[in-house]
Formats: sequence, structure tokens, C-alpha cells
Amino acid sequence: MIKTNWLAGLLALAFFTHAQYQGWSLFGHETGTSTARLVGARGQHK
Repeated sequence: MIKTNWLAGLLALAFFTHAQYQGWSLFGHETGTSTARLVGARGQHK
């Protein structure tokens, strides 16, 4: 069981490393909107 977890972890790490190398962004659409929300919230706070 432990070897299976190690293998699954290594495969997941390899997948995410490959995705970063290719320029894929899993959360790219969320980062653009969250900064706009933070800026707006900061501007309204007194």
C-alpha cells in the first residue's frame, strides 16, 4: 500500500511539473478575478 501511495504521488508530481513546463495554469482564471476583488475591497474600506 505504501509503495502504491509513493507511485501515485510521484505520478501526480510528474504531471504537475509537466503542466507547469507546458504553461498550463489550473487556476489562471481565478487569479485574475481574485486580484480585482481584492483591489476593489481595499478601495472601499475606510
